[in-house]
Amino acid sequence: MLRTSNSVPALLVLLNLIIVSILPATPITDKPFQDWTLQEAIRVLTEPPWAQKETFTRLIDGIGSGVRGEKEIYNTFFVRFLSARPIREAYARVKQLEHKYDQLSPEEKNRVDMSLRPVLELNVESWIVVAVSFRSNDPDLESRVRQFWRDQTTGTLQNQTFLSSEHFPQIQLAAYYPPLEESIGAKFVFPRDINGVPVVLAEDKTVTFELLDLPGANPHLRVTFEVAEMTKKGQLAL
Repeated sequence: MLRTSNSVPALLVLLNLIIVSILPATPITDKPFQDWTLQEAIRVLTEPPWAQKETFTRLIDGIGSGVRGEKEIYNTFFVRFLSARPIREAYARVKQLEHKYDQLSPEEKNRVDMSLRPVLELNVESWIVVAVSFRSNDPDLESRVRQFWRDQTTGTLQNQTFLSSEHFPQIQLAAYYPPLEESIGAKFVFPRDINGVPVVLAEDKTVTFELLDLPGANPHLRVTFEVAEMTKKGQLAL
């Protein structure tokens, strides 16, 4: 008579664990942003597909030289598609958690919700918005970049700021807004379509943001995003 080993159930459990481990994880953005942890929200804000960071480094040589004791200077630009809803939801979730949202009364939650509406309900039907923020361990350079953002206008940036896709190279800037808060940064607005044709299509491989002659960069900022990954529930989210 054929006997079933006691190890078979354990083996089946192990096989199930292996199968689950190799299946693709459910994307963070496929669950309501109100359920995101702080770590998940920060991941959306700092990692691809909707966010990239570009770091430029320089070494300061010489005895006694450096910036406040730092011999290696890090200049990091964070580039994010603010028009992509997952980025706006991540900002909103961080703000919720700062206010301990899950512990608030219904009235207090409503006040927080109202304060987040301008971000969550940003009208991006006709526009693609890229946000750029900056961090450095050189305080003087941080001040220079803040002043640079304040001094710029749409006119001064139009010939040095571009969004490019495979079929629309160097899409010209439509509007520029200096930073209102450090976390979001400066905002660069581009048309979502040209002559009725979307500037970024789902079949495009990449979309690139470029800003020339920027303090802290070397000397240009150029960041490329993978379009195929910029989806939410199967739809291009940009």
